[in-house]
Amino acid sequence: MKKRFMPLLYIVSFLILNIISTNSVSAFTVYQSVEDELQQEQGLKKDTINVAFKKIEADMTVGAVTSIDARDINNYDNTLWAQDVMAGRTLGMMGNTNIRGIGISIDVADLTGSGTLSGNALFIVDGLPRDIESLRLSEIENITVLKDVNSAVLYGSSAINGVVLITTKRGRVGENRKKFSLNYGLSSPLATPKFLNSAEYMTYFNKARANDGLDPTFSNEMIENYRTGNKYRYPDVDYYSDEYLKSFRPYFDLIGEFGGGNEVAKYYMNFGWNSIGSLLDFGQGKIARNNTFNVRGNVDLKIIDWINTSIDASALFGADNGARGNYWSAAANFRPYEYTPLIPISMIDPENPLLLGRKNDVDGEYLLGGNINRQTTPFGDGYSGGVFERIDRKFSFNNRINFDLGMLTEGLSFHTNLSFDYYTRYDQTVANMYSVYEPVWGTVDGKDKITRLNQYGKDERPGDQVVGNIIFRRRIGFYGLTNYDRTFNDIHQFSGSLLGFGSLFKETNDFQGVKHAHLGLRMAYTYDKRYLVDFSSAYVNSVKLAPGNRTGFSPSLGLAWIASNEEFLVSSENVNYLKLRLSGGVLNSDLPIGGFFYYDNRYGGSGSYNWYEGTRSRGGVMSNWEQNFDLGFAKRKEVNIGLEGLFFNKTIGFETNLFYNIYSDLITRRNSIYAGFYSDFTAYENFEKDSYTGIETGLTYNKSFGDWNIFLGANVLYVTSKRLVVDEVYNNSYQYRKGYPKDATFGLEAIGLFKDQSEIDNSPLHTFGSVRPGDIKYKDQNNDGLINNDDEVYLRRWQAPLSGGLQAKISYKNLTLYAIGEGRLGSKTFMEGNYYWVDGNDKYSEIVYNSWTPETASTATYPRLSSQANSNNFRRSTFWLYNNDYFQIRKIQLTYSVPESFSRSMHMNNLAVFVDASNVYQFAPNRKIRETNVGGQPYYRTFSIGVRTNF
Repeated sequence: MKKRFMPLLYIVSFLILNIISTNSVSAFTVYQSVEDELQQEQGLKKDTINVAFKKIEADMTVGAVTSIDARDINNYDNTLWAQDVMAGRTLGMMGNTNIRGIGISIDVADLTGSGTLSGNALFIVDGLPRDIESLRLSEIENITVLKDVNSAVLYGSSAINGVVLITTKRGRVGENRKKFSLNYGLSSPLATPKFLNSAEYMTYFNKARANDGLDPTFSNEMIENYRTGNKYRYPDVDYYSDEYLKSFRPYFDLIGEFGGGNEVAKYYMNFGWNSIGSLLDFGQGKIARNNTFNVRGNVDLKIIDWINTSIDASALFGADNGARGNYWSAAANFRPYEYTPLIPISMIDPENPLLLGRKNDVDGEYLLGGNINRQTTPFGDGYSGGVFERIDRKFSFNNRINFDLGMLTEGLSFHTNLSFDYYTRYDQTVANMYSVYEPVWGTVDGKDKITRLNQYGKDERPGDQVVGNIIFRRRIGFYGLTNYDRTFNDIHQFSGSLLGFGSLFKETNDFQGVKHAHLGLRMAYTYDKRYLVDFSSAYVNSVKLAPGNRTGFSPSLGLAWIASNEEFLVSSENVNYLKLRLSGGVLNSDLPIGGFFYYDNRYGGSGSYNWYEGTRSRGGVMSNWEQNFDLGFAKRKEVNIGLEGLFFNKTIGFETNLFYNIYSDLITRRNSIYAGFYSDFTAYENFEKDSYTGIETGLTYNKSFGDWNIFLGANVLYVTSKRLVVDEVYNNSYQYRKGYPKDATFGLEAIGLFKDQSEIDNSPLHTFGSVRPGDIKYKDQNNDGLINNDDEVYLRRWQAPLSGGLQAKISYKNLTLYAIGEGRLGSKTFMEGNYYWVDGNDKYSEIVYNSWTPETASTATYPRLSSQANSNNFRRSTFWLYNNDYFQIRKIQLTYSVPESFSRSMHMNNLAVFVDASNVYQFAPNRKIRETNVGGQPYYRTFSIGVRTNF
């Protein structure tokens, strides 16, 4: 019964706020009036920031909120994309998408439609959920991070990991904005993988064969030929050499902005063109480019005195074209001796009939090389394979209508917002077929000569364009908001909001879609700008839960005391602003529920049930899980205490927040309490619980000395987690995850390499495969004489508990130098993948130089090589663990503002030129590992020069 009356309680509570109607001053706070804008620009009005469904004075926030001024950032930092701007800059952000390092794993399709990640925040663009992947920083006015439950709860179930609000730019009264920015840059790889050449590979592969007790594959003569011989006959392909790669790839970026208007109509427009070249230096890859075009138009119209509307539309067109195939995957896996990429025609017998009618010469001098095992190659794809193009299209639309209902009750307003987003991506390919040739070599007159060719494949160019890999995403969002804001006698401010919110997301092959709907209620009171109270709540609904159990109430309460407005501090010269905050709340969410109908019986295909230790079975229709109509929401419960202030004429700024979160009623199937044969019947339940405890602190220094201005900023986040309730059962106490961090990884403890067979014979039996001298030796944790999964112990945290950023902006007259860095401390990760875990016929990386042999047994740092699969060595253990701490200088930029006298002579104003460097340098104990990307594009360091100006 309580749930049925909850919506009515919301409405009644809101109406109470409208009873008072005397001696008041109204404030229409959701959107600034024309007068507000002018006062803001002239410095007569205090800074305002965007919070949930409202804009308020920056110093009157109650929740844990951090705001950054994107418009100001553009003056000294040429960061192009919104998704790159928050790391190191924003208090409480870990990277660009995670708030406070807390959160639960969710399907991000619920938020943006882009996959599964851990702890991602909800991104809100102009009022409704959106993907920000292609959003430009130049389009943005303000970014606000809502970190605690009290500030985020009005966004309902989706806000369980916090919210990032992004507000795009709008036209201003009297403005005639014509702004352009152009920059050109070069990106060079930070590092490339280092693989063995052909002769080295053969030498070490022979060692691997010897370690396995097998005969060598390659003779000494062959190895020497590959070391010193004709490289066409004895190929040694280094895919990362300057023979195939440029030393840098170019890019350019163009942005144009227009804006202006009057009291009736205002407009803002942004267009951009970003174009990135390729690092490849041959064939189609040489001219490949990734072009992205975007355009945005925001229009505000005053319909009548008490109605205005805003219409926003944006579109993106992307075309990433290049050669077919995946060059970087081939580079990481194709061994250097396997084939000759290009075969010189001059070395082929001119009477060879295969030379007649050939179609795919390379520059008239080469044939494409290959063999029966490599009938397609990255070089064949690049020169003759055709063209691959990935097309992206995105369209977003918003329409807001605002009603000032002051004629009914001062301070009353109503707002609607409707959005429609559509994204599609598809690949279009013109696929050519091509022949590759395997040369048969001989010696003619003492010189290497190709005496015969084996041809594989055929040369055909049908010219047909094939379209495939089509995906689409569609989102519709809506909210209706009744807002009330009134101040009485300049002392008592009452405000309230009643909200109805809904969204629907669909994507390719998703038949159900993701649906969210909730009601929201905010009631707030401020006394004399000293004491603030905010009650914000959401009444959420979920279609993932059983009928009759689909709603939940999420309340929160925030209190704040602005001590600097008290009589004993108001006249202080050293304390300009001081506020103490306390908030707490509970947020219900269905995002941790991975699918639909988890509450109901689910049956799959036919199979067999086993019981009595597997000795009994019966066939039939298989159960997937049992019903549980009491399955409910997961919950985030939080307490946040904060202190912030400005001191010494606002020279020093300080903010700190302590927070404690419990994520409870997490969804799991409690297999630990039932026999194994019953696992097909185990129901989903609200059972598990995790906690997060942390502190974030930010400090700024801002001071002017004559022509100098210095700004310094630092922010630090420390967070630790603990698993409080876990469904688990293990044979040993040290295996239980309860009490360990949420991001803990368990594995084996390596205690060295086996020296000889005698040591193996006198050690616990390693059960992961046959073991030889030089293999990794593990510790028997339970002393049962076996090394198996029961010996896995806590190894590491994959998420750094300590993170932060540093900023410095130093200006002298017309010159501004800006730098930002970001770092993390306390995490470890594993060397893994074929680059580090080498066995069988894998391509060998430089890591094998220090591999074990009987001769290097006392100095080896890498296990023995094996030409067979080695499941003992290549599993997560302390042997592969490395320190992942780092501090990275993300950006350095020098900007020169050209004197206005010169700018105006060029019919410009605010002309500035800048040079910058991104991903400048990384301080890390394992920098080489962190900077090397295997199997994909390298990580880049970018240098650029640019100019921006107004007309």
